[in-house]
Amino acid sequence: MLHNNLKISIITPSYNQGKYIEECILSVINQQYTNSEHIIIDGGSTDNTLEIIKKYENYLTYWVSERDTGQSDAINKGIKKATGEIITWLNSDDVYLPNALNNVNIIFNKNPSIALLHGDSILFGMDNKERKIIATSIDIEERYLAYIPFPQPSSFFKMEILNQIGLLNENLHFAMDYDLLVRIALNFKIMQTDKVFSKYRLHAESKTNNRSKFAQEWCIVFSKVLRSLPNSERAIEILQNVNLYDKAFDKYTITKFPKNINLSLLYFLNIQMHYYYEELQLKKASQLASLIKQIDISFYEKEKVKRIFSKSNYLHPIVISLFRNFTRK
Repeated sequence: MLHNNLKISIITPSYNQGKYIEECILSVINQQYTNSEHIIIDGGSTDNTLEIIKKYENYLTYWVSERDTGQSDAINKGIKKATGEIITWLNSDDVYLPNALNNVNIIFNKNPSIALLHGDSILFGMDNKERKIIATSIDIEERYLAYIPFPQPSSFFKMEILNQIGLLNENLHFAMDYDLLVRIALNFKIMQTDKVFSKYRLHAESKTNNRSKFAQEWCIVFSKVLRSLPNSERAIEILQNVNLYDKAFDKYTITKFPKNINLSLLYFLNIQMHYYYEELQLKKASQLASLIKQIDISFYEKEKVKRIFSKSNYLHPIVISLFRNFTRK
């Protein structure tokens, strides 16, 4: 079956990632997809990043190196330069797997009504075993409002949708993709696939390691979700009682109302609990585990929240850290 070769724009925000960016660029070049453009927005790197960018600039549609206000600003700059029908961003420390863009093109051609496509990824780096990151399909629509339940490097957006809903929120530096997801989920169609599009690198400087910042900004986004929905007073009160509610007045535009916001609330509390546990803030993790049990015992059991509750209450942080280092090798 013949498909249109939709133009795919890949934005790469970069700052002092010279040790990784060549692999990122080569992963795009080696796609051998005939209708793509690669745009690199560098934040004024002082390492060997610019040397590598110049080495491959004949393969780039556009690149610039100048100070910016962070990743959201850099990605927005790239989107404004992009001319593709499909938009994505690939961080300078991540890579695409072979044939990823061709598979993305096929799926969008078969499903022209979707605004966002997301697939799976492979987690690697920091001496961890490579493992696939799979977004579960269970309660996926409820999860979209609670956190970003898929690997960002394997997500692709319709440019026409971004033109309607706007670009990334530059006030957010850790939850800008979650905020964008929410804006799409509340108004447009999202498609999940089991295709593996990318490899997602963990390293000491990864933003992923700063879980407390993610937790804080996700509170901002989810609080806005609740403010935007009718009959959400109880959910807001629950977040206020555990100091996870962000007091503001802005709201999202909604044309698709969620079926079960209470389930989204549980998933939000669950992800926050895991972040606090990862940061070894065990008292807070235990508090959230107890709250989940109080709200919905079946969810508590299904999501195995008891394990976090027990570890948070009965294990010393040093023991937890040692166990993590052993199991992740």
